Amino acid sequence: MDIDIILLTAVISTLFIVFIIAVYREFSVMENETYVFQKESGPRAGLVNFIGNLASNKSLTPEEKKVIYKAMHRNIADMESDGVYFDNSLKEIVQDQMEVLGNDEQKPVTKTKKAPLKEK
Repeated sequence: MDIDIILLTAVISTLFIVFIIAVYREFSVMENETYVFQKESGPRAGLVNFIGNLASNKSLTPEEKKVIYKAMHRNIADMESDGVYFDNSLKEIVQDQMEVLGNDEQKPVTKTKKAPLKEK
Protein backbone atom coordinates (compact mmCIF):
# COMPACT_ATOMS: atom_id res chain seq x y z
CA MET A 1 0.00 0.00 0.00
CA ASP A 2 0.99 3.57 -0.54
CA ILE A 3 1.87 4.99 2.90
CA ASP A 4 1.76 8.62 1.69
CA ILE A 5 -1.92 8.41 0.83
CA ILE A 6 -2.74 6.82 4.18
CA LEU A 7 -0.83 9.51 6.12
CA LEU A 8 -2.39 12.32 4.12
CA THR A 9 -5.87 10.90 4.64
CA ALA A 10 -5.23 10.54 8.38
CA VAL A 11 -3.99 14.13 8.68
CA ILE A 12 -6.90 15.56 6.72
CA SER A 13 -9.41 13.47 8.68
CA THR A 14 -7.89 14.62 11.99
CA LEU A 15 -8.00 18.27 10.93
CA PHE A 16 -11.60 17.90 9.83
CA ILE A 17 -12.57 16.40 13.20
CA VAL A 18 -10.74 19.20 15.05
CA PHE A 19 -12.57 21.76 12.89
CA ILE A 20 -15.97 20.18 13.68
CA ILE A 21 -15.18 20.16 17.43
CA ALA A 22 -14.07 23.81 17.32
CA VAL A 23 -17.24 24.85 15.50
CA TYR A 24 -19.39 22.97 18.02
CA ARG A 25 -17.62 24.63 20.96
CA GLU A 26 -17.97 28.08 19.40
CA PHE A 27 -21.69 27.59 18.84
CA SER A 28 -22.18 26.36 22.40
CA VAL A 29 -20.37 29.49 23.71
CA MET A 30 -22.52 31.69 21.47
CA GLU A 31 -25.67 30.18 22.96
CA ASN A 32 -24.68 31.24 26.48
CA GLU A 33 -23.12 34.67 25.83
CA THR A 34 -24.52 37.69 24.05
CA TYR A 35 -22.57 39.38 21.30
CA VAL A 36 -20.94 42.70 22.18
CA PHE A 37 -19.74 44.85 19.30
CA GLN A 38 -16.18 46.12 19.62
CA LYS A 39 -14.87 48.69 17.22
CA GLU A 40 -11.82 47.41 15.40
CA SER A 41 -8.53 49.21 15.77
CA GLY A 42 -5.10 48.88 14.27
CA PRO A 43 -3.57 49.44 10.84
CA ARG A 44 -5.92 47.09 8.98
CA ALA A 45 -9.01 48.77 10.43
CA GLY A 46 -7.53 52.18 9.68
CA LEU A 47 -6.99 51.24 6.05
CA VAL A 48 -10.52 49.84 5.74
CA ASN A 49 -11.99 53.00 7.31
CA PHE A 50 -9.89 55.22 5.03
CA ILE A 51 -11.04 53.38 1.91
CA GLY A 52 -14.64 53.54 3.16
CA ASN A 53 -14.33 57.28 3.76
CA LEU A 54 -12.81 57.72 0.32
CA ALA A 55 -15.76 55.95 -1.27
CA SER A 56 -18.35 57.89 0.71
CA ASN A 57 -16.45 61.21 0.64
CA LYS A 58 -16.65 61.60 4.42
CA SER A 59 -14.08 63.37 6.55
CA LEU A 60 -11.70 64.18 3.71
CA THR A 61 -10.68 67.75 2.99
CA PRO A 62 -10.80 68.98 -0.61
CA GLU A 63 -7.00 69.03 -0.67
CA GLU A 64 -6.83 65.38 0.36
CA LYS A 65 -9.44 64.45 -2.23
CA LYS A 66 -7.52 66.26 -4.96
CA VAL A 67 -4.26 64.53 -4.06
CA ILE A 68 -5.95 61.12 -4.01
CA TYR A 69 -7.71 61.61 -7.34
CA LYS A 70 -4.49 62.90 -8.92
CA ALA A 71 -2.70 59.80 -7.65
CA MET A 72 -5.49 57.62 -9.07
CA HIS A 73 -5.19 59.32 -12.44
CA ARG A 74 -1.42 58.96 -12.43
CA ASN A 75 -1.68 55.29 -11.49
CA ILE A 76 -4.20 54.65 -14.26
CA ALA A 77 -1.84 56.27 -16.76
CA ASP A 78 1.10 54.22 -15.46
CA MET A 79 -0.92 51.02 -15.67
CA GLU A 80 -1.99 51.78 -19.22
CA SER A 81 1.63 52.30 -20.21
CA ASP A 82 2.27 48.81 -18.82
CA GLY A 83 -0.49 47.32 -20.98
CA VAL A 84 -3.49 47.31 -18.60
CA TYR A 85 -6.34 49.29 -20.12
CA PHE A 86 -9.40 50.73 -18.39
CA ASP A 87 -12.89 51.50 -19.62
CA ASN A 88 -13.50 55.12 -20.60
CA SER A 89 -16.29 55.41 -18.02
CA LEU A 90 -13.74 55.03 -15.21
CA LYS A 91 -11.53 57.71 -16.74
CA GLU A 92 -14.55 60.02 -17.06
CA ILE A 93 -15.45 59.53 -13.39
CA VAL A 94 -11.92 60.42 -12.29
CA GLN A 95 -11.85 63.42 -14.64
CA ASP A 96 -15.24 64.64 -13.37
CA GLN A 97 -14.04 64.39 -9.79
CA MET A 98 -10.89 66.34 -10.68
CA GLU A 99 -13.02 69.07 -12.27
CA VAL A 100 -15.36 69.21 -9.26
CA LEU A 101 -12.41 69.50 -6.91
CA GLY A 102 -10.86 72.15 -9.14
CA ASN A 103 -14.10 74.17 -9.10
CA ASP A 104 -14.29 73.88 -5.31
CA GLU A 105 -10.84 75.42 -4.98
CA GLN A 106 -11.75 78.38 -7.19
CA LYS A 107 -14.69 79.41 -5.02
CA PRO A 108 -13.71 82.20 -2.63
CA VAL A 109 -13.98 81.34 1.00
CA THR A 110 -15.55 84.10 3.04
CA LYS A 111 -14.99 84.22 6.73
CA THR A 112 -17.09 86.45 8.88
CA LYS A 113 -16.09 87.61 12.29
CA LYS A 114 -18.67 87.48 14.95
CA ALA A 115 -19.01 90.49 17.16
CA PRO A 116 -18.00 89.76 20.75
CA LEU A 117 -20.86 89.59 23.21
CA LYS A 118 -21.07 92.50 25.62
CA GLU A 119 -21.49 91.56 29.21
CA LYS A 120 -23.70 93.70 31.41
